[in-house]
Amino acid sequence: MTASPLTLDAKNQGEVFTRRWVVEFMLDLVGYQPHADLASLTVVEPAVGSGAFWGALLDRLLESRPGRMSWEALADSLRGYDIQQPNVETCRAMSVDRLVDAGCPNDTAERLASRWLRQADFLFVNHDRQADLVVGNPPYIRIEGLESSLLANYRQVAPTMSGRADIFVGFYEHGLDLLKPGGRLAYICADRWMRNAYGRDLRAKVVRGFSVDDVIVMHDADAFEAEVSAYPAITVISRKSQGPATAARARATFGQKAGRHYREWKVSAEATLFTDDVEAAVLPSWHDTDDVWPDGSPAVQAWLERLEETLPLLESRLTGTKLGIGVATGADNVYVRRDLPNVEADRLMPMVTANAIRSGVFQFTGEHLISPWKSDGVVSLTDYPKLGRYYVASGEQLRGRSVAKRSGARWYRTIDRVNFALLEREMLVMQDMKAEAHPVRVPAGFVPHHNLYWIISDKWDLDALGGLLLSKVVEKQVESYCVKMRGGTLRFQAQVLRKVRVPQPSDISLDVTAALADAFRRRDRDAATRAALRAFNLDSLPV
Repeated sequence: MTASPLTLDAKNQGEVFTRRWVVEFMLDLVGYQPHADLASLTVVEPAVGSGAFWGALLDRLLESRPGRMSWEALADSLRGYDIQQPNVETCRAMSVDRLVDAGCPNDTAERLASRWLRQADFLFVNHDRQADLVVGNPPYIRIEGLESSLLANYRQVAPTMSGRADIFVGFYEHGLDLLKPGGRLAYICADRWMRNAYGRDLRAKVVRGFSVDDVIVMHDADAFEAEVSAYPAITVISRKSQGPATAARARATFGQKAGRHYREWKVSAEATLFTDDVEAAVLPSWHDTDDVWPDGSPAVQAWLERLEETLPLLESRLTGTKLGIGVATGADNVYVRRDLPNVEADRLMPMVTANAIRSGVFQFTGEHLISPWKSDGVVSLTDYPKLGRYYVASGEQLRGRSVAKRSGARWYRTIDRVNFALLEREMLVMQDMKAEAHPVRVPAGFVPHHNLYWIISDKWDLDALGGLLLSKVVEKQVESYCVKMRGGTLRFQAQVLRKVRVPQPSDISLDVTAALADAFRRRDRDAATRAALRAFNLDSLPV
């Protein structure tokens, strides 16, 4: 067993403490109950903290121990790790006290506690045995909170921690690797890895060799000792072929009593559960792709599956629609200007920004892209001396960008090229982060800014498509596929919009098309939703 010499800053341990009833609920969910032969199982907790899970595990293990069993027979029943020595000492003292209270000799209790618990970083531990159960609440630490060399070491030992992955992704990876065949992992943890780009590698790992058994979304439930914005879910994953999966959404009133009711339902033959506290359903399987795993109630997930089976994607040949993101520059204060610098006239490209669409109707606010691009590539500054002087004046800033360091003599290029074909098209644009869908029609001749996503179509009337995008029918899909921000803000990113399903324009009647277009022009979200329901042949939206 080894641990990295690098450690996290003591002030940045990512600890969030789980309420006891949640711990008990999770242990019941995976069958770690006193009437079972718990002494024969090996249970690993990767981050013991102050002992929320450890205490419950210990109580159940001791309650299940037959009277004639040797205390030493429990030596491999538990394993716990923590990067902070005070947490380890707290859990060791807890273990000794409860063992002694149960009749264990003090010296044996000390030996067991020392064997069970180690100060170590779980991601660097070489384990001496596989586990029947890995359970706990992994730490919540974003990569910005990690020292660079430690992050590099984490990524070396936990390859799924790619991109902007939180450290808990590595805890999932190592926990899954530790399981015996048939073993189970149960974490209460942020569920963003199911929808974020950084979770793709972890999702791929799960679909290749594991079964997602339970996902209980706990965003509104009072699961932790302190209020946190963690977007948690209880997730149970087994090392076996994928079988039926239970999807559930707990409401704010979900607590100990509701948990007992849920467990009773789990062992019944009922396929669905709907109460004031929770809604749940048994699905025939789980998602079999490393693509985004949608969020939502069981009814919403079933609805999304039906859409996938019957309707084309928004961006597809059948709808004649394409979408993308606007131009990223790496230095907007230089490249995006309302007070125009003294450069050659054809270097000024009108740009649509978030300011121009704020009202819901396009109103040009004067921003221009100070562009280094022609249709065939980056211009020569020799041919554009005014532009050259302007860029050189900000040369230190522009040369410091990553794209400039990779571009050599073309150091003044923007991160993205200008799509000149797009300049000839009318388009719809949508802002990335909004509480509600906010499509706006923009005339030809404008470059979209990088925090806007553009949509063009050869088959759709843009106003009718705008009405569809304005509707709650499309917004419900976006809400299911995107990572929601604090306050319920949605992400209308290209990767999310590419998951949206819509009817083919030719399959929508003329009167519904006209109703969609009229609702869009009036910015009437309710009217757009009514028309969209007709376009999708729906009576109502799932909840």
